[in-house]
Amino acid sequence: METTFDIDEQKLLHFLASIKVNDACGGHTDFWEWHNETEALKTNLTKIGQIAIQPGEKQWEAPYWGQDAKIRFDCYPYYGCDLYQCQKCHTVFFYYVELGGHGPQKRYRVVRKVLIDLESLTPKHQIIIDYKGMDYIMYKNPDLTYGLLISKTIGVGIDVYHQLSKEEQERYLKDGIESLNDRLKDMDVNYTNYKVTSWR
Repeated sequence: METTFDIDEQKLLHFLASIKVNDACGGHTDFWEWHNETEALKTNLTKIGQIAIQPGEKQWEAPYWGQDAKIRFDCYPYYGCDLYQCQKCHTVFFYYVELGGHGPQKRYRVVRKVLIDLESLTPKHQIIIDYKGMDYIMYKNPDLTYGLLISKTIGVGIDVYHQLSKEEQERYLKDGIESLNDRLKDMDVNYTNYKVTSWR
């Protein structure tokens, strides 16, 4: 009997940041956009959970076709999708059944983290949207600001926190964590200029 879990935004983002995907299956590029189930894909997949997110008021307005279509968890078809993982390469897939006039179609799409629309997330509490061990944690706050935290092993250990400026936030959303390399270096070297919390 398979064991699966309800998965919200934070759980999915945390899981995507923690897994190590390899090239055993060539990236499943055919499934970078929604694609009907194939027997070859199906035999390698294991169900890991189901998206448990309430649909938004504008759930039908976000386009979802095409390799570069943004992923919005509160829009169709994502909020009710099952999640599967390839046993060979560990790639994660969305899955849903399309029930249009053409008859039921089982569709899959690779969960590409770079396409997740972080701006559409409206957390009720601070959530982790990305992390890399002690190197950094990126948060999104209920007021829709973003916070960056690093940890340092000084004494018993400390956390160093910085709230992104509007400019930094725009760069991060466009270019990812690499756009904040200078900020990360400054937080590491000049940590006393930031909000510091001891692990004790």
